[in-house]
This record gives sequence, structure tokens and C-alpha cells, in this order.
Amino acid sequence: MITDRAMQRAGLERHFTASAFVLNPHHEVLLLRHRKLGVWLYPGGHVERHETPDEAALREVREETGIHARLLGERDIALEDEEADVSALHRPYRVLCEYIADPKTPHYHLDLIYLCATPERRCPPGREAVEVGFFPRERLEQLPMFANFRRMLERLYDDDVVWQAVQQGVR
Repeated sequence: MITDRAMQRAGLERHFTASAFVLNPHHEVLLLRHRKLGVWLYPGGHVERHETPDEAALREVREETGIHARLLGERDIALEDEEADVSALHRPYRVLCEYIADPKTPHYHLDLIYLCATPERRCPPGREAVEVGFFPRERLEQLPMFANFRRMLERLYDDDVVWQAVQQGVR
């Protein structure tokens, strides 16, 4: 069913973004406080014209938090073809279409959300984000965040397969 809101927003631009849940072997998730929105989110940002979404996710993690992470998830390397210059990218954990209510240029973000692993528990200095850290599940209730983001985090914490992949991904 197409709503009035959907009809009004149908012509808005869509920008590809890449975000990442960065997990460590201590069952902690890397989050940062968004400066403008005042809520806690994962690192992420726009995919630049010269990069793949995989590269964008890792770049955003590095720039915003100082963490060097490793992408997790499925990548069908059997489809790669060096001669034809075809490479397989990682499958995102989730994909969301998010309305961005920018007063000057409202638009949508097509957010490709990846899973990453790191052995780190602390973020180094020299990063973009001022408030950033690794959080265990018990501390999430204290953090302001969007309701859908909280639901996504709860599912993530409940996913034993993900945490096993994190253990393997940091070896």
C-alpha cells in the first residue's frame, strides 16, 4: 500500500551509505554518539565514488573510531574473475532505507550494514568521534538510541553464529 508520505517522498535522492557493527571477542559492540542526533549508532557514512561499500565501511570505522577492523560475512569468491576484473564483495548483515530529514535537502540513505571483528577493547586517540566505545549488552539500556537500532542490536547480541564468527575473525 502506497501512503501519502511515500508519494510525497518518492522523488527524493537516494545516497548509498555503508555502516558497520564492529564486534570484539568480549561480546562488546563499538558505538559512537552521533554529534547532530545525540543518539548512539554504529560508525558509517557515504560510499564515495571511487570505493566499494566494503571499502567505505572499513574507512568509516577507521576514520571515526581509529579502529582497524576486519569484515565478516559471506563473500562468494567462486564468482570472481580476475581476467574480466570481477571481484566478490561481502554480503551486508542488513540493508535499510532511512529517511534523512535534512531541512535543506531531505533524502534517503540506502544503508549497507556490515559486520566486522576486532581484537580491540579501546579506541585509540586521533579519531573523528568524540564519544566512542565498546559496550556490552548490559550497558545498552543507558544509551539513547533509535528504537529500530536498539532492536537490531538486541538481535545481534542474541545471534550465537555472529559471535562465533567474531571469535574466528580475530584469530
